[in-house]
Amino acid sequence: MKPTIIKSKRKVTPEQILGETRTALILNRWSSSIWKLLWKDLLVYTILYLIIGLVYRFALPEEYQIHLESFIKYCHTQNAGLPLTFLLGFYVSLVVSRWWSQYCSLPWPDTIATFLRAVKMKEGGEEEARITRRTIVRYCLLAYLLCVRRLSIKLRKKFPTMREVIQTGLVTEAEAERIGEEDSVRQHGGSNWWMPLLWSTEIAENDVNISSAPVYGFIQMNIAGYRQKLTDVLTYGHVPIPLVYSQVVHLAVYFYFGVSLISEQWIIWRKDGDEVVYLYYPFFMTMKFLFYFGWLRVAETLYNPFGEDDDDFAIEELINRHVKVAMKIVDKTEAPPAMQKDAFWDITNPQLMGLKDYDHDENDENDATLQLITSQEKFDPRN
Repeated sequence: MKPTIIKSKRKVTPEQILGETRTALILNRWSSSIWKLLWKDLLVYTILYLIIGLVYRFALPEEYQIHLESFIKYCHTQNAGLPLTFLLGFYVSLVVSRWWSQYCSLPWPDTIATFLRAVKMKEGGEEEARITRRTIVRYCLLAYLLCVRRLSIKLRKKFPTMREVIQTGLVTEAEAERIGEEDSVRQHGGSNWWMPLLWSTEIAENDVNISSAPVYGFIQMNIAGYRQKLTDVLTYGHVPIPLVYSQVVHLAVYFYFGVSLISEQWIIWRKDGDEVVYLYYPFFMTMKFLFYFGWLRVAETLYNPFGEDDDDFAIEELINRHVKVAMKIVDKTEAPPAMQKDAFWDITNPQLMGLKDYDHDENDENDATLQLITSQEKFDPRN
């Protein structure tokens, strides 16, 4: 068998990789960065610091300058004992943990759809069975949308009333009338988002093919687990971090940097022993501001991951993905590929085929020619 020649892009761009990449300097990025979150606050804070410094040096008489210098030294001593790192670190750790747990709690309908597809239908009843499978999956997706819509400002803006939800195709007008308007903000008992899941269990129970299938128990168990996960997500909205804890952390940070406007001022050199290196710009205070306020902004950004910040969950894309994949799984309109002997047939020690660089034009920056190499080619039973 001859080596297979394929064309492939020589350069991999960050857009092709999921997750975080390190192809560019991380400090040079703008989206979701500390610069985007803090540049306005830092600008205002620096201007206030410089104004206080100018007033101290050029507007106050010497007597008042001396009194202010004593106050500066006092503030510097007292401000150093504030346990800001402990308070802020524990708070941010709690918020990040909640943020990740909320995403992990979001259910995926793939398992339910897969078990539904595994149900063997009687001959001649495939059309009705397809309607049943798609209806169960549609109800699961509807419950997902109605539940998360109570938490997500983006979904609430896109679907402010049930009329807009009807236009998605996930619910009919008759079904929407039974569910209700879904505009209540009560924590408990004000929403019927769970009702489509109840309908799903009843449909599965009343369908002869599904209820008699070996996977029936798994289907009902996964629908129950699906509801439990949605309930877990909703619970994070019902029970936020205690307000007093958030207030303590914010008060500590704002108080610390409010006092730092005074305590970080450079005093005038009046006698031996007062020598200081005077910097016209507060570099070290700026770094502390970026560290601590950046930490605080992280917590504020991740506090509600269903909002509209850069790092919030792409919940609309996730729902669209679930609709596409779940519906495709339950549809038996496309047969699987034909079975054949694989490339590792009768091979004692199979290995994946590797790639090595092949001769290519150095001036071609977009493409490179790659040659498949493997000791298995001559044993490939498919050729």
